[in-house]
Amino acid sequence: MLFGAFGWLLLAVVALGLFTLATRANEIACLSVRGGKLLVVRGAVPSGLVSDVADVVARARIGRATVRFVRSEHGARVEASGLDDRTAQRIRNVLGTYPIQALRSASPLRKRNVGQLLGIAWIAWLLSDDRA
Repeated sequence: MLFGAFGWLLLAVVALGLFTLATRANEIACLSVRGGKLLVVRGAVPSGLVSDVADVVARARIGRATVRFVRSEHGARVEASGLDDRTAQRIRNVLGTYPIQALRSASPLRKRNVGQLLGIAWIAWLLSDDRA
């Protein structure tokens, strides 16, 4: 036996960590929506963009969704789950008003909880002051 049980567990944790880093390599930010409220889970985005997206999801009465802003060859694009096509298009329109330089130069939130530091949405919501 090459590895014991601990060795296999350690290998699985390392593989999961590498997979997570690879899938988030081009991510600018990840926002989570619960009960119409918005929380920045990972990354840094201009506060104006956060408030504009929060306005879009509040008006659309979105219960639960995830919105990711990712780098692409032509700037930034939106990857969303839990949104209807119309709301996703509105968020794409909002994102289009912000140049990629503004997204790259945005400063991270000053006050982040452990879930936001780890980039794990359910922990971020559990520890958030704005729990839905």
